[in-house]
Formats: sequence, structure tokens, C-alpha cells
Amino acid sequence: MRVLLCTAAIVVAVAIAGCGSDSGSSSSAGKAQTTRSSTTAQRSRVVLHYITREAKPRNPGPHPGGEVDHLIIRDIRIGRGPAIQAGDRGIFEFIATNWVTGRILEEAWHTKRPFETHIEKGVVIDGWWQGIPGMRTGGRRQIIIPPALGFTTNPQLSDATTFFDVVLVEIRAQQPPGLQESAPQGGSSPPPVAALE
Repeated sequence: MRVLLCTAAIVVAVAIAGCGSDSGSSSSAGKAQTTRSSTTAQRSRVVLHYITREAKPRNPGPHPGGEVDHLIIRDIRIGRGPAIQAGDRGIFEFIATNWVTGRILEEAWHTKRPFETHIEKGVVIDGWWQGIPGMRTGGRRQIIIPPALGFTTNPQLSDATTFFDVVLVEIRAQQPPGLQESAPQGGSSPPPVAALE
């Protein structure tokens, strides 16, 4: 009987000791889990501002017989900050497609060197000159451009209706010559704009 009681006491003691070590290991496992989750939470707080992380848009497909005689603008996403204006320089990602055939004409998406240009008449096609101003950084816009506002100087594309899916990555506003900020001399402030007129 004593042997049975001693054996039972030893079994209970081992079970209790085992539970204690389990709780100790589970508490250290809990600490490791907490450390991992706090590290993950810190990583998830990092905000990426690189617009090319956006998925490449789908091809709109062919539109046989689709005739467009005026500029069509559709904002998919409104960006933030000031709007780009005619005369500003912008960095863009875009895909240009022939609206009728669905064939890709040109693209600058996920490239090492982003597409940068002035939004000026004679520098970009008229469809961009009229269709890009008003976009904000991070905004995405779809533009359907009739042949008269498209690639009029390219004989192969002069009759093409083009579809652009455009993301504005960055605006580089242009100041007229003579209005660039200069360092004040002798502690005086630069003259107001009205004084330059």
C-alpha cells in the first residue's frame, strides 16, 4: 500500500513539475510570439509611396467599329495634393492602346526610368495637353483620344483612336523665368510678385 501511495505521490509530483515547466516554456513561447507580432506590426506600419507597386491595368480589348469624335476622360482614382496644370512637368506611368484593335501602342509601366514630360502644346499630343491637367499625384485616369487629338504626325497612327490608362506619379511645377526664389540679400525680403509686373 505504501508503495502504491509513494508511486502515486511521485506521479503527481512529476505531473505538477511538468506542468510548471510547460507553463514556463509557454510563457517564453508567448513572449517570442509577442515579439514576433510587434515586429510584424512595426513592419506593417512602413508606408510605400512608390506608385509603380500598382498592378498593371488590363487591356481594354478591341472595340471594332468604335468611333470617337471627342475627348473622353474618366477618373478611376482621385489623387492627393495640388493638380497638375498645363506647363507643369510630370512623371507618369501609362499604357496606350489602339481603341479599335486593342493592340498596345506604347507603355511606360514598371520601368526603371519613368516617363517624364512637360504638359505643353506641341510637346505632348493634344489629347494629353487637354486631358491630363487637373490630375493629382497618385491619381489614375483613363482617356479616350479621337484621331484629331492623337498621333496626327505619325502616318501609321494618324487615324487611330487611342486609349490611355495613366497614373500621375509626381508633379514638378514649373515657375516662369525670373520668378525663381532667390536668397534675400542684406536681410531684406524678395520683392512681391506684383512689383515684378
